[in-house]
Amino acid sequence: MGRRRRKDSEVSLFPFLSVLACVIGTLILLLSAVAVGAIGGRSLDQVRLSERFEVAEIFLAGGRALLEDYEAQLRREQSLAEEGEELGRELAGLGLNPNISLDDLEALLEIREELVLLDAEERELARRARKAEAGMRRRNEQLEKRDSERLASPILITPSGVGPDYKPFLVECTADYLELHRTKGDFSFRIPRSEITRSPEYKKYLRRVRAISQGMVIFLIRPGGVSSFGEAEDIANQFKVRNAKLPLPGKGALDFSRMQEGGR
Repeated sequence: MGRRRRKDSEVSLFPFLSVLACVIGTLILLLSAVAVGAIGGRSLDQVRLSERFEVAEIFLAGGRALLEDYEAQLRREQSLAEEGEELGRELAGLGLNPNISLDDLEALLEIREELVLLDAEERELARRARKAEAGMRRRNEQLEKRDSERLASPILITPSGVGPDYKPFLVECTADYLELHRTKGDFSFRIPRSEITRSPEYKKYLRRVRAISQGMVIFLIRPGGVSSFGEAEDIANQFKVRNAKLPLPGKGALDFSRMQEGGR
């Protein structure tokens, strides 16, 4: 006879699910009530707390602004202090007292600016002076060159001014000698200056001129030959020889071509 099979017991979940659904519903109602309460308005304590919180926020904002001002002022003071230290080092480097007053420092700066201006003006004046000196040197060189050319150019001796009634005899006076010329300049004889007063040739020359009734000695005075002329003139006056003088403009050679053309 077959064995009889035992029937398994069944478990129902309906009570647990019902309880869970009730709990969820209750939570939903509580949450809805809290949300509705929050939407509806705040309590008096909450309002006071909110006001205090706003006042605290304003106070904190003012404190932060004041703190930022203090920090900015501190940074400026630190910057000024650093600038003061740097200025003190610069003043010490210039040999000035780091504790000098601002007025004294401004006065020194004004003096320094004036010195700089004066130095600039002095340099400008020096530049102008150098330029003027260079221009003067060029002009002097040109004048010297012109004078040298003029002094070296031939000197034309003309019979004009002597007169037709006189026969000229020419005596050239230089710084170092006398030179006795014939009337037409085709012969000359030099006498050193140191021998003028005792030269027999010069005295013979004067006697010859004196022997001619219309004879006249004309002293041709070179630049630098005034002293020689003075000695020669004294002797000519002692011999009572008619004489005249003609300054020469330079040291060029004497040109007697006009005297030769005049037949003198």
